[in-house]
Amino acid sequence: MTYSEIFKEIVSIMKNDSASYPDFGAGNFEEYEKQITDDMDRMEFLHLVQNYVSTFKIQAHLKFVDNACGYVGFSVMRKGDVLYVTKANNGTGLVPGDKITAIDSMPVSEVAQREKNMLMDESEERQGGLWPAFLKYYKTISVEHEDGSKEELELVLDTEPEPEEKYYSRSYGDDTLYLRFADFVDAQATAKLYEDCRESLEKCKNLIVDVRGNGGGADGCFIPLIEYSFPAGEPVDNYIKPEYPVAINYSERNCDDRLKLLKSFFGDDVPEDVKPMVDKMLADLDANRGKGFVDEDEDMFKGLTGKANPEKVWVLTDEGCGSSGDAFVEAMSFSPKVTVVGRPTCGITDYSNLNMVSFDDFQFMYPTSRDSRIDHGKGLLQRGVPVDKYIPWTPEQIKKDVMLEAVLEEITS
Repeated sequence: MTYSEIFKEIVSIMKNDSASYPDFGAGNFEEYEKQITDDMDRMEFLHLVQNYVSTFKIQAHLKFVDNACGYVGFSVMRKGDVLYVTKANNGTGLVPGDKITAIDSMPVSEVAQREKNMLMDESEERQGGLWPAFLKYYKTISVEHEDGSKEELELVLDTEPEPEEKYYSRSYGDDTLYLRFADFVDAQATAKLYEDCRESLEKCKNLIVDVRGNGGGADGCFIPLIEYSFPAGEPVDNYIKPEYPVAINYSERNCDDRLKLLKSFFGDDVPEDVKPMVDKMLADLDANRGKGFVDEDEDMFKGLTGKANPEKVWVLTDEGCGSSGDAFVEAMSFSPKVTVVGRPTCGITDYSNLNMVSFDDFQFMYPTSRDSRIDHGKGLLQRGVPVDKYIPWTPEQIKKDVMLEAVLEEITS
């Protein structure tokens, strides 16, 4: 497909298939369409479409990527005119703690103004995850290392990441269990973690669940944890009562693509604990094909009953926790056993249930469900799920786990 054809298809999806169309339609697409030519530079086209998509201010659940382009191999947090490196892959020339003071010789604030669409009006503390998406359009960064030395580095794409353990447990003393979920993507791996920790979950007094930076996945991956987090003997749905319905857009395209996505996500081996949910999704796709928006009446917490242990639960979260991560933190926040610590989540479940369309190496992702809380001024966009104990980000946290230490101190005090 030509660049013009790709963009027209994206606009058509925004008008008919994206769950955001009742609120935004296709936006101001004419402004961007007139700038597109089929012989324009590939990176220029990518940047232009990403700017268009960013005007809807829907993080993560509405995006356009080039799988052949590569990615900036580091993460940052912003404070004023400095980007602090929080993670860095091998080959970037960076280490956590380095400070980026200029980009292509421009101050950070100037680049922020140039890329204001892609920063989506987020506060500095909530911008961190947005910067890597557009830094790839620049050539150099001015860096100040921790020893005070300075250098100009070329921005290199596709550097080698450090292997990350996504799901694991730790014990702190005899009564405290820590669980880490970097995402909720791998149903088999999360199920194994629950099984390995079952005895500890039944016996521990304190549970810490770390979902900082959790990029989401499938809600079913956190369901087994819910019963441990609510009062003993009480139905979970006594506490979690959806106030407003979520409507799914069952357009023909969405139904076709959702079937393909479920197949690629689970294959033929759907874990038993999520099989009823998947079976229902398949039945709903068949029954509602082509009907447009249909209210979803599923209560995923029905039939779950709280357990005596753990007695107290802490959830560690931040602005990098989104999608199913948002849903998990919000569900946990209804329990009197739970204290949410850190910073508000990403807040992207107003428009959810992602669909993906490929145009060769380009990929367009958009939401197919809409939460009607938006109509009552209670949407999560640019707010996220609030926390009980707010811990602002500081550069100190690059090397020190301030959140975890605060919780452990509370437990032992």
